[in-house]
Amino acid sequence: MKTKNLCFAFILSLLAFQACTTDDVSLTENNGPGDGSNLYAIKDNAFGEYLKYLGVTGVYSKVSNETGSPVISYVIDTVESATFTGDINLSKTAASITKLENAGLTTAADKIQDIDGIQYFTGLNSLALTSNNITALDLSTLVNLTELKMNFNKVGSLDLSHNTKLTTLNYRGSGEAEEGQKLTSIDLTHNTELTTLDLQIHQLTTIDLSKNTKLVSVNLSSNPGVPFSIPESIYNNLTTSEGVVSGNPTPPVGEEYYAIPNKAFGEYLNYRLKDLGIVSEENGSYKIDKAKAAAYTGELDLRKRKDDMAELVTAGLSTANDAITDLSGIECFTKLTVLRLVSNSLTSLDITVLTELTTLDLNNNQITSLDLTKNVKLTELSYNASTKSGAKKLSSIDLTKNTELTSLSMKTHELTAIDLSRNTKLTSVDLSGNTGAPFTIPAEIYDNLTTAKGVQK
Repeated sequence: MKTKNLCFAFILSLLAFQACTTDDVSLTENNGPGDGSNLYAIKDNAFGEYLKYLGVTGVYSKVSNETGSPVISYVIDTVESATFTGDINLSKTAASITKLENAGLTTAADKIQDIDGIQYFTGLNSLALTSNNITALDLSTLVNLTELKMNFNKVGSLDLSHNTKLTTLNYRGSGEAEEGQKLTSIDLTHNTELTTLDLQIHQLTTIDLSKNTKLVSVNLSSNPGVPFSIPESIYNNLTTSEGVVSGNPTPPVGEEYYAIPNKAFGEYLNYRLKDLGIVSEENGSYKIDKAKAAAYTGELDLRKRKDDMAELVTAGLSTANDAITDLSGIECFTKLTVLRLVSNSLTSLDITVLTELTTLDLNNNQITSLDLTKNVKLTELSYNASTKSGAKKLSSIDLTKNTELTSLSMKTHELTAIDLSRNTKLTSVDLSGNTGAPFTIPAEIYDNLTTAKGVQK
């Protein structure tokens, strides 16, 4: 009896569903939009049901009984859909899912995987796809699109060259994205109407915003290439400027050269390495001869203390008093042994290819993450945190691969733990002022120290 009641209830619910969708198409009936020749089957029911729920023009549900059980799918009338204008919000945030569940959608909690069919809504102005599981997206026909919000999806390649009316682009990478599911590049040179751009948490190493003169908000943080240099005239108009700095965008040069994006770095390099032919200047921009840089085995002193800046002022450098904010190009100096960067304004640093480095001095910068696992020849490391109010600091560091270290100074960071068990050659350690100080280190290492601050055995 209980089984019969359940079956009866299901039939009633199906009849109720069909009654409230009088425009639906049935495979067993010869009715529906037009003559049926313009119908396009939606592959993803989570996409189709959401569109139907929103009442989007040209979307119909389709009931098939061929298997003996009713199966609901969705179709688009491609003629009607072309008349649709306005917004489509297909977000699957927690709040959105709750709303859809309350409305009785069977796919309420299902993330949209495939948005094929969206191409037929050519009059669409705004599209929101936040918190879905989309890996590919073709928007080339949506030439009227002004707003695209697609945070937390997994699209690794995005062509927006046809969406020239776009004013807002929000696409933060997903924390669940796998290899190839984040952007490594994007062309925005055709999107000259952009005012808001948010491309956080991707794999971008370069970006050209020179044509996007209407931008007022930019967030490119958590990309490998940060900070990105953008034209000063654009930078000065920004009310939000995360992950970008004012400077000359990297111009294209031949494979034998590397164009330096940060002028303060380029001019300082040119000054330090004068007469060696490693760095050259042209119209205020600087480039590195890659072959000559790779052969350089000396040191680079790029400190910007008061005395250093006074020296540079005397030498006539236009960026004498400008701190270096971007060290892109340092990777060309693969045989570099000593690097001094004291009192600059670096927030990120990639020196993984500098495997010959023995001395690194980073005092008074604002780098929050530092990978030294490839710099196994390091003997001296000094990175005392900046004393500026609100300065960014390290919260962790891995030194287990740096077994040649003899001197370590990392004062006033936010380290709560540190493993020095493999750094048996240490003779000087200063970790004072850190959150977790004093740190307990092996007695045999502690007993070899001539300087032991912020540590105990």
